Parts: sequence; structure tokens; C-alpha cells
Amino acid sequence: MTDKQTLIQEQFLKLLEQHRFREITIKMICEEAHINRSTFYTYYLDKYDLLDNMIEQHLSELNLIGSQFAEAIKTDSDTLRTSSRLYLNHLFSYIYENQSFFRTLMTVHPAQNFTQKFMGVLKENYMHIIMDHHLQDPEHFVNYTLGGQFGIIYFWLQNYCVEPPEKIADIVYRNILKTNR
Repeated sequence: MTDKQTLIQEQFLKLLEQHRFREITIKMICEEAHINRSTFYTYYLDKYDLLDNMIEQHLSELNLIGSQFAEAIKTDSDTLRTSSRLYLNHLFSYIYENQSFFRTLMTVHPAQNFTQKFMGVLKENYMHIIMDHHLQDPEHFVNYTLGGQFGIIYFWLQNYCVEPPEKIADIVYRNILKTNR
């Protein structure tokens, strides 16, 4: 990603924190980023393309985090607990580092499409991680776990991530262990 794309995305996100998506214009984005419209259109078709691009970037990164830990567990099944804890630490650290994006799309101006995709990625990651570990009713376990985890993520973001990501990861980890008995 170029410096200009980063600038455009950062300024768009700032606008999105203050305005509803439908209120934001290309002109507003360009003024905030101090760029010409032609520069914007070099990278994006329109504001929908910009938002879709940002969403796909973050979801791809979350997929990558999940894939890395699923592979680690497949090669050494004794590492399920350790790898699960590491996965959660990486997951919550990523959300923390990008909290402005996640807070805006999940709490300030919730985007149902994004939330569904976000939950889908997390579910897929969990299913890959636990696939070979013979848990009782794995899909129900994952759905239940994700419901609670979404609540924790939502309120953590809504409160501007006051707690460090490691603490939130630990809370989720301990609750997962209590649930799967």
C-alpha cells in the first residue's frame, strides 16, 4: 500500500468517526487528505470501493493470524492451549492496533455487513484451530464462544480499549476453558 493510500484511508476513517457513511463525499475525503480528486481515483473507484478495500485488508489480516495458529496446532497437537492463548493475544493486539477502524465499524456507525464478515472470519479461524481436537459439538461451542467474545470486543472497543489486549485475550481464554468441559 502506498503512502497516499494510507493517507486516504486514515482521513476517511477520521471522517467516518464523525459522519455517517452516506454523508461522506469524495470531496470531503480529498479535502481532509489534502489531495486532488484524481489522486483519489487513482486508487479507488468510489467511497464504497475504499471502504470495501479497508474491510478486506483487515479481514485478510485476521485470516492470516488464524491460519498461522491453525497450522502450528496441526503440526503439534500438544500446543492447543499455548497456541490458543497466542492466537488470542495476536487477535486482540491486532484489534487494539487498529481500534479506530474496528470501533468505528462496530460501535460508532455499525456496519452489519462488516460485523457478519468479521464474525465469519473468527468462526472459520476457530473451526480450523479446533477441528482435530474432538470437542463435543464443536460448531455450537464456537458459536457460543463467539457470541461472548463479540460482546467483550464490542464493549472493549466502545470504552476505547482501556484494558491492554493481553488482559482481554486472557479473559476470553479463561472463559473458553470454563465453557468447554
